[in-house]
Amino acid sequence: MKKLSKISLLICLCLAFFSSFAVANQQVAGTVTFMIGDVFISHDKTTWVNADFDMKIYQGDQIRTEAESRCEITLENGTIVRMDENTFQQFEKCMVSKTAKEVSLFLSSGKVWLNARKILAKSDSFKVRTNKAVCAIRGTKFRVDTDNEQTRISVHKGVVATWSALFDKPKPEPDAFTLKPKPIAGPHPVSMEKWVEIIKAFQQITIDSNGKYEKKDFNINSIMEDQWIRWNMARDNDKD
Repeated sequence: MKKLSKISLLICLCLAFFSSFAVANQQVAGTVTFMIGDVFISHDKTTWVNADFDMKIYQGDQIRTEAESRCEITLENGTIVRMDENTFQQFEKCMVSKTAKEVSLFLSSGKVWLNARKILAKSDSFKVRTNKAVCAIRGTKFRVDTDNEQTRISVHKGVVATWSALFDKPKPEPDAFTLKPKPIAGPHPVSMEKWVEIIKAFQQITIDSNGKYEKKDFNINSIMEDQWIRWNMARDNDKD
């Protein structure tokens, strides 16, 4: 009986060691730099642990916030990602090397605010995806809200290229930022040809699961009643 207990203990210690070793050898995506309420992180998509200040986030990690909770993650390249309450996302890709940087976040539900550092090299890539839309960033402040019906991308500063997740990739991504925006009258059905829309400051685009979209301007003064937006702008001012 004692022998079995020793074997069981040895197995548990080995599993704990290899689990810690695996996490330690993953690409670090960023660090938790602010949080309030209940925030949870999963390294294996099964086990959830309480987040804490200065906790490392690794490539592949999932993170979620509960009601009345928020979280801020500062990525290795200096980009800030903030999550509102009831938000679920995954840091699905975070490859940082001397020659290229490739970051991809997948937002399953909820709201995120991004203050992204400017991307200078053509080999660099920063994307935020949902199951309805994809947006590529060249250095900007913007927010993404997604639910079962639609995804809305609102740009507060800079430029974001967006397209339907039905196509996942636009015609060469660097060229997306050389396209000129065209007038949008309202929702449009998607054809078999890929489309890319350039969203500038004080513009937003709403994309549904069928690929239909609506692009329009917004007035910053009219949305300042939103406490989530005011909170992010205040934190950005403190960091700028």
